[in-house]
Amino acid sequence: MSGCVLDTDVVIAALDDEDAHHRAARRALSAMIERETTLLLSTVNYAEALVRPAGDERLLRLATDAIAVLGVRIVAPTPPVARDAARHRGLGVSLADGFAIATAQAHGATVASFDRRVRRALRTLGVTLALELTR
Repeated sequence: MSGCVLDTDVVIAALDDEDAHHRAARRALSAMIERETTLLLSTVNYAEALVRPAGDERLLRLATDAIAVLGVRIVAPTPPVARDAARHRGLGVSLADGFAIATAQAHGATVASFDRRVRRALRTLGVTLALELTR
């Protein structure tokens, strides 16, 4: 698999140097970029990652620019992805997390997430956790 869907927590951690997972997120993203892994982000997770920066226009611009510089491809959910995301709520994840997982399934991609509930859902569904976050 050459693509990886980023869960919101990884994007937030990469952007916020005070986040507990900042170093791990930066290290994982650097490794994926070096290997030319396609980085994908559902528009739902993109919006969720921008909630905090959106309170300040300058921070919002910095966040959106950083995501663009990383080469992250923003992916709009299709109706089938939305249906799968809704189904994934039954696995104990948020709707936004369901979109990350369903987007990965639709693109045959791995998922980068620090969230234990997401990781458990990935195992249940047979979706691979990004190797960079297993180290």
